[in-house]
Amino acid sequence: MSDPGLRFSVLGPVRVWRDGDEVEIGSPQQRLVLAVLLLAEGRVVGHGHLLDAIWGEDRPRTAMSTLRTYVSRLRSALGAEVITSIGSGYALAGGTCDLVTMEELSREGRYGEALALWRGEPLAGLEGGYAEGQRIRLGERRLAVQELRLAREVEEGGHAEVIAELTALRGEHPARERLAGLLMLALYRSGRQAEAIGVFTDTRELLAEDLGIDPSPELAELYQRIITADPALGLKRAASPAVRQVPRQLPADTSDFTGRESEVDEMVDALRAGNASALVISAVSGAGGMGKTTLAVHVAHRLAPDYPDGQLFVNLRGSGAQPLAPETVLGRFLRSLGAEVPADSEEPGERAALYRSTLADRRMLVVLDNAANVAQVRPLLPGAAECAVLVTSRAKMVGLSGVRQVDLGVLPHDEAMALLGKVVGEARVAAEREAAADLIGACGYLPLAIRIVASRLAARPAWSVARMRDRMADERRRLAELRVDDLAVEATFALGYDQLDAGLASAFRLLAVPDAADFSLGSAAAVLGLDEPDAEEVCEALVDVSMLESPSPGHYRYHDLLKIFARSRPDDEDVRRAALARLLGYYLAGMTAAYHLTYPGAPVSGAGPSSPGPSFPGPSFADEEAAVSWAEDEEQGVISCVHQIARTPGSVLSDAIRLLDMASDVLETDVTPERYERAAGALVEAAAARGDRRAEAHARCVRGGFWTSRWFLDAAIEDGVAARDLSLAEDDLARYAESLNLLALAVSSRGSKTEAIALYAEAVEVWRRLGDRSSETVGLGNMALALASVDRTAEAVEAVELAERTIRELGGGADPDILYQSAVVLRDAGRPEEALSRLLETRKAYRRLKQRVREGATLLRMAETHLVLGQLDRAVDCAEDSLGLMAEAGDEWIQGKALVALGQAFSYLGQPGRAGACLAEALEIFVRRNMPEADEVQVLLERHGASWWNAEPKVTALTG
Repeated sequence: MSDPGLRFSVLGPVRVWRDGDEVEIGSPQQRLVLAVLLLAEGRVVGHGHLLDAIWGEDRPRTAMSTLRTYVSRLRSALGAEVITSIGSGYALAGGTCDLVTMEELSREGRYGEALALWRGEPLAGLEGGYAEGQRIRLGERRLAVQELRLAREVEEGGHAEVIAELTALRGEHPARERLAGLLMLALYRSGRQAEAIGVFTDTRELLAEDLGIDPSPELAELYQRIITADPALGLKRAASPAVRQVPRQLPADTSDFTGRESEVDEMVDALRAGNASALVISAVSGAGGMGKTTLAVHVAHRLAPDYPDGQLFVNLRGSGAQPLAPETVLGRFLRSLGAEVPADSEEPGERAALYRSTLADRRMLVVLDNAANVAQVRPLLPGAAECAVLVTSRAKMVGLSGVRQVDLGVLPHDEAMALLGKVVGEARVAAEREAAADLIGACGYLPLAIRIVASRLAARPAWSVARMRDRMADERRRLAELRVDDLAVEATFALGYDQLDAGLASAFRLLAVPDAADFSLGSAAAVLGLDEPDAEEVCEALVDVSMLESPSPGHYRYHDLLKIFARSRPDDEDVRRAALARLLGYYLAGMTAAYHLTYPGAPVSGAGPSSPGPSFPGPSFADEEAAVSWAEDEEQGVISCVHQIARTPGSVLSDAIRLLDMASDVLETDVTPERYERAAGALVEAAAARGDRRAEAHARCVRGGFWTSRWFLDAAIEDGVAARDLSLAEDDLARYAESLNLLALAVSSRGSKTEAIALYAEAVEVWRRLGDRSSETVGLGNMALALASVDRTAEAVEAVELAERTIRELGGGADPDILYQSAVVLRDAGRPEEALSRLLETRKAYRRLKQRVREGATLLRMAETHLVLGQLDRAVDCAEDSLGLMAEAGDEWIQGKALVALGQAFSYLGQPGRAGACLAEALEIFVRRNMPEADEVQVLLERHGASWWNAEPKVTALTG
């Protein structure tokens, strides 16, 4: 294998690891492509087979192009050498797969190790006929290995231990005679001859009724040997158990229990299997309202047959003001077991010892609901390994040895809808499906909240689901709506909040100040005004008591309703505003550091000599890769903070605008510019409302840049003109030059190159007078592209070389934007080899900075340059790679240009059909988006006609 560090899994969700670290492999469709290649085990998989696997008979028109995109993304994630193109298909040539390992272990007779590789349903999360067919095939293979393992257990004397497992498997596969035979033999050897005969009788009747067949000769022969007590079968008679008191204390199971299948299966498997040497404990933790008790009772009822000596249950009242004392619970348990409890025996240790002795030879299930902490639970644990314990609590039971933790979260969407339907009525929910989806969303998918609104609807048949949804729309009233009879979400949350000490309660309120859905440890430290170690201790303490969630290390979030509850607690408004200001300061400091690492020597837009520095210490970074990773991690928080600052009276707008401006350079905003445009729009409106003309001009320049990237050129020009007028009124020449640069970009995109050149020249002159040489290079690079597009190549080369020379004099590293502009200019000036060298360097830089759109543009320019050099295969590869990136990033201008380059390459390769299709697709994009390139592509198609397809290679560069 080409990469021994790669490890693949299909025996569960499709996943990949490299050297122990999980690799992100993208969408379900990409995972399905990878699964098909993995299941081929190194063989070539044809395009047709892959297309069938993904879409079946409903292939879209762009299916082949989309498949290429999926493969391109997988190659980027796994390495180009892992997936190879062979003929009209692909093959996987790297790593190890758990399916192959499972088969090897099975051949060696190591069945337990083979089965341990399974992680749930194979190909979990993948849809379609192909995936379902493979799931059936793999499930059959797993069952066959299970049968081999169980057969060995029965033959080696473990017949009694496997009866429960065989019974469960036979229940799932009642017509499978191999399982029936193993169960019959295990029962017979355990002295349960009558039950063994009953299994045969049931199997015979089922086969006759459902399939119209008789049992196989092998099963019939085993039956004859059992009823004649064949000594060769090794009959062992079991002793009759002594009669004893059997408590059955479980509350009634919930009749409309819904979902939680993975948690139920995990807990049932763990508690049913037991442990030969140690007590098995399963602990369910989670916030109030998650359904911990409901789940525990449901699981306990499933397990009751496996614990024939009884089930003990107690509500420990751990979330209340007076939790039950362990000695009180021990007394109740002992009396339920028929043990004598001396009246003077109040010492917990004595009662605990008697309790353990009483359970020593029993197989019992103990359910300890609503525990306060480990100290309350530990005396209630049996000493016998044959017993099992199920604990529920808000706090995690981290101090219990060998505990299996189950952290209960909210319900998935489908399960939440199913719960609503079971209580309200499925027909009623189906009739208002959209309103029902909104309603469970307003409930935050919290089981208690869904059950409350469902109960209210069930009691009010005249109400529509939409009416209940509308009542929940106002966050200020939402908690008040979530109460019925003795159930109330707010009261459930208050139980946990009231147990916090003053410091944790204050942190719980403060951390809810930011609007962002989740937050990092660094931002939490800023909000709390603590250093990171102290902030982490506070956050983890809140996680431990389920008042906060931690979806990944160093990241935290509230449940939606718990955040509303936190914000409803009284707190000083000045304290909240100070916390928000610290958060803005943290983001500004971090983004400033990231900006200086990614653009060495470049000035921060909007930061003049009088601008204060960041008001809160930010993170430090080892290199630009670490800086970009931090910015990506904090992106949602940054955008949310900008919106919140815009809405907060008295906040510092200029800092928020600088933050958004720098973020737009450090991060890849081209993929989803609308989020940034909305944030900039909020700042424009806030600045205008406050009469802050300098801030408004800056915000309009920032928003205009986002308008341009989305090709909303009229809006960009409107912002540019307004920013120009505002900055002139304020005598803000730096912002005036920036507005001119924005206007030039917009009119150039519209095709008015001469007007753009004049605007660039004026902007460059203003920056030069101000001594802002770094900004001057930006204008020079942009102007060079505009000059080259109107064949003023000598001037273009002069401008871009001046920009490069200035950057060197300023001591900065190579600017990838200037390198890109230089390459385009040099290509148009007849120096393609130099252009290609710069483009290669540019692509490396953009990949390092994770700028996919700019990398896609660079690949497009590389394709055009390879065409100039007559390197047609390389031109095709670069154009295809550019299209693959743009299919995800969504920049249609680059897609159109790449399709033109691809069409030209195919034409020179003698493939006129594919060439015409590419050009037609490019024309459709340019016409639909009203881009000036449409006319040029139309002329290109009409001018060349059929004779063009055999012409000598040359590039017809479009404007831009």
